[in-house]
Amino acid sequence: MARIYVDYGNTSLKVYDELGKLLGVFNKREPNWLIKFKELISKLQINVCVLASVARADDLIQVKDALKGSKVVDASCFDGDWCVSHSYRNPENLGIDRLLAMEAAYRDYNCSVLVIDCGSAVTIDYVGGNARHIGGYIVPGYQLQMNSLIRDTSLSFDEIEPALNLGVSTNECIRNGSLRMIHSFCESVIRECKPKKVVLTGGDIQGPLMKLKSLGVEDQSLVFKGLRYVYA
Repeated sequence: MARIYVDYGNTSLKVYDELGKLLGVFNKREPNWLIKFKELISKLQINVCVLASVARADDLIQVKDALKGSKVVDASCFDGDWCVSHSYRNPENLGIDRLLAMEAAYRDYNCSVLVIDCGSAVTIDYVGGNARHIGGYIVPGYQLQMNSLIRDTSLSFDEIEPALNLGVSTNECIRNGSLRMIHSFCESVIRECKPKKVVLTGGDIQGPLMKLKSLGVEDQSLVFKGLRYVYA
């Protein structure tokens, strides 16, 4: 195996081979995730690792240490074969995961595209038909909204799937309200931007925010595809 691609996010780390096969997903909330990652790397014959990371610097050092012996290419907006141009005055402040997701979505569909990423935060980025990043939004994700409402209270909640209708218990009202706020916000941005394509990604799309799937197409491999496009 000559090359792997690593998507190192806030809550998980994903490893792909050159063909896009997912070799491993490591949940950073699990105490032994790094040991499992090192075990996987030790079984692979790697020449090059293309790495996209939004993780803390101290965590990144440990991951790179596991990759010793192979060339590590850090994804950056300042190098590589980029198609999408960014709108930030300080481009280093635009997360590499967002850039790569936009790059993949635009190249996949070759038209104006809105990328909605539902994780710890919900990020929305609009790329015009000329491959220019027009701008975006960042708002609290589903769990952050929930936590802000129940923090410092004695309320306890059952795990239920949120819905877009009115709740008939405090539990339902908070869960459904959090979902409805995010869903309505996304709908309003779609009406504002009028993209030809809407692409959704992020862990919560497969969990509490699955109702958002009706707004577009789901693609959980955007960061990997962006890495492969830019660093072929």
